[in-house]
Amino acid sequence: MNTNKKNGFTLIELVIIMVILGILAAVAVPRLGNTIDSSEVSAEEAVIGNLRSAVEVYAMDQVVNNSIKSYPENPFDVLDDKSRNDLFNNGWVWDYEGNTGINHIRNDDSRSYWTYNSVEGSIQYQYTNN
Repeated sequence: MNTNKKNGFTLIELVIIMVILGILAAVAVPRLGNTIDSSEVSAEEAVIGNLRSAVEVYAMDQVVNNSIKSYPENPFDVLDDKSRNDLFNNGWVWDYEGNTGINHIRNDDSRSYWTYNSVEGSIQYQYTNN
């Protein structure tokens, strides 16, 4: 009685599996990069929306206290210390290399920039620099 049992995979089977994994990786990696970029843009939009709200609350407080609607020179000044420090520790700055405005340095070292008008309290997106 001769019972030859082959255990394991042949070389061809292993090569086919490696080719399939390579194709899957080639498809998945670019999509992952786009997902990270879009999530960073969404996070920036949320922060800017919160800054706009905080500036408006500050202006309404000024109306109540002084009967004059005014906005702060720096929109980060209206945030509490914890929120401001959280933003500053995550790439948000007011003045970046002489470029006064709201700046966010992203994880890939690109920079997004918004202008802030302290007369109107408006925040406008300007550009993203790669």
